[in-house]
Amino acid sequence: MHLDLEDVADDITIHRDALVIPPQPQILRREQPSGVLTADGSFVENARNWTDSRTPVNAPPALLPGQQVETLAGRHLFGGVFYGHFGHFIVETLSRVWALDHLDAPVDSLILTPKVIGTYDDALARYQAIFDAFNVRIPVRLVSAPVRVEELVVPRQGFGMNDLVGGSARFRDYVNRWAGHDIAPEGGRKIYISRSRLPPDRGSILGESRLEAYLAAEGYEIYHPQKQTTAHQIARYKAATHIIATDCSPVHMVGHVGNAGQKVAIITRRSTPVGSHLERQLREFKGMEATEINALVNDWVLQPGGRPGRSSFGEVDLAAIQSRLLDLGMIESAAPWANLTRQERDAEVARQAARHKAIMEPFRADA
Repeated sequence: MHLDLEDVADDITIHRDALVIPPQPQILRREQPSGVLTADGSFVENARNWTDSRTPVNAPPALLPGQQVETLAGRHLFGGVFYGHFGHFIVETLSRVWALDHLDAPVDSLILTPKVIGTYDDALARYQAIFDAFNVRIPVRLVSAPVRVEELVVPRQGFGMNDLVGGSARFRDYVNRWAGHDIAPEGGRKIYISRSRLPPDRGSILGESRLEAYLAAEGYEIYHPQKQTTAHQIARYKAATHIIATDCSPVHMVGHVGNAGQKVAIITRRSTPVGSHLERQLREFKGMEATEINALVNDWVLQPGGRPGRSSFGEVDLAAIQSRLLDLGMIESAAPWANLTRQERDAEVARQAARHKAIMEPFRADA
């Protein structure tokens, strides 16, 4: 079982009296039973969500004994799984909105099921501006209980993580037509997308402030997107000609709203293939000059049992990063960039461990 984004047969199916079932709080596993059943109880395959082409997120659901079912009149669009995490939201929650350009009749709302049962009201309100920026101008419903829908349009997922990051042709067309279409470019030519002001449990690179100082001297704005509105972020990403970032979620937004004239450098901050996937997205969606710079020396991970991921910190070779940025024409000065000394690195590790109230150890023990 796998997902092929370019297999467009029945990429939109329409069902009368379809049953939308969110996950149940007492069932906690990777493939949550949730999604859409037809009136006769068959699972709608288009409602299956995927992280990548071989990793489904949901499994066929069933009503629990005695479970109440709400009813919803009208015609509605199934949008898949709602994620509170920004990166998964912009990649997976938006992955079916392409269907809005291919409907034979209007719909009354976009229906989403939560990844897990919980309170998402704040997140849903926070992401409303992103729905607006992607031309989703219909009400968004996040269902926490089963609902019987008079008529439900169920499109196939058009985007995802890892090997799905190139998107389907229809999803790319939709994004390139609508994402940020009514937001004018505004801001400087050079941006560094920083992680230095994120809260604990959000990793970065060790000594990011030193990298920021070097880039600021090259005329880069040190940009903290989480402090700004969606419109502000899009305006900045549209205006910049040179963008540098670590392998982080905001680069997905750059890939949606940027243009082919931009140069983007993605600095690897963890031993995962995320940077290469982001590079592919920018090239395939926009034809950008996108380059991953992997100067990773080691991963510093939270214990116990930590692995490189969202909260880990990368130890990087700043001199090697400088060399690649010079080659790419993204900086000009050849005055050497100094790496952290071992003492400076250890002090930074201790600082981050204190912030996270946890032990932080190297992933590779030869550090």
